[in-house]
Amino acid sequence: MCCQFHRMSAVFVTCAAVTGAAWWGGTRAQAAQGESKAALTQGFTKGNPDYQAIGPLTFSPSGVLFFADDQAGAVFGVDLGEKPSQAAPFNRVPDLGATLAARLGTTPKGIEIKDVAVSPVSHSLYISVRKLDGADQNPANPANYALFAVSPKGEVTPVDLNGKPFGKVMVGGEKGYTFRGQGTPRVIGDIAYAKGRVLCAALSKGAFSSNLVSVPVPFKADGVEKYATSIYHVSHKRQETASPIQTLTVYQDGDKEYLMAAYVCTPVVRINLDDLKPNQAVTGTTVAELGSGNRPMAMIAYGKPGSQSLLLNNSSFGILKVDAAIAREASAVNQMTKADRGGGGRTPVDGIEVVESLKGAAAYAPVGDSLVVLKPSGESIALEPMAAP
Repeated sequence: MCCQFHRMSAVFVTCAAVTGAAWWGGTRAQAAQGESKAALTQGFTKGNPDYQAIGPLTFSPSGVLFFADDQAGAVFGVDLGEKPSQAAPFNRVPDLGATLAARLGTTPKGIEIKDVAVSPVSHSLYISVRKLDGADQNPANPANYALFAVSPKGEVTPVDLNGKPFGKVMVGGEKGYTFRGQGTPRVIGDIAYAKGRVLCAALSKGAFSSNLVSVPVPFKADGVEKYATSIYHVSHKRQETASPIQTLTVYQDGDKEYLMAAYVCTPVVRINLDDLKPNQAVTGTTVAELGSGNRPMAMIAYGKPGSQSLLLNNSSFGILKVDAAIAREASAVNQMTKADRGGGGRTPVDGIEVVESLKGAAAYAPVGDSLVVLKPSGESIALEPMAAP
């Protein structure tokens, strides 16, 4: 066996750790027919969300923010009350890390960027941040977390969730393991919004190490559905349920939507959303193997529906681009996949390339035809607008 299966964890990149990326526009935020913010926020009440942590982020197309409490195993939805604004190119923010850290009373080395997501209403970039130092470093202490918005002009604003309409649903899961003992144990690895539901990668200690959880929107506790996932692991040459999903995104192929999931050691799997059946195992289609012994940390789909590529941050060799031809592959899959980078990801594969222009980047989101990227800059973190590869 090329690797052991553990739970998702953070990987530190220079002065800060970034554990995921979220996005809007043909990726996570997929419109359900006739959805509206009013419909999605039915049952929300004004108050103070009782979260332990603010982890992965995603938006609905109507502008509802969803975040995972990756310590307690819950999903929150929040009506931010944003004012609509026209999309605009992002300005560079050269010392964003210092600005975020100062708000938390620390330095850029003392923060972890948990996730980023672009609002479809204000077109601002939202960033969830965790403070890593101080007297109480408990990862389940809400005082160690903050949410910020960065406008395209580069204005950084702390987001106060207290008093805003919100809803909460428990999705369950178990924490206790990390990938090769690194990072902070979590209950939820990642979330994405698709077709009126929030999809969660929830971790488990059972035979099925990763459960895909569907949370209906508007929230209904009795509507939460769990699906075990079964995949063909190319490195292990067998069908198995032991590998946990590390990151996921919604993928558009024409008018059809799929879930793309990346697992430990490092299969990339396409899951047909129509195949999800309550309390049943869903079998995904493995389209690529990025290499044994590696961990995916963030993934986005970008480009026009029908020709979307993937960007995937990997623990061993940075950010990879997986071409649309591989993501959409129908025949050379599972046992017959040809997109296999082999042990450690050292075997070259046409259509899977390291993106040198994104070297060092650890959080990114598509904005129109470009990217907004968080990357190390000296002792801090810079926000950089960049061309999409």
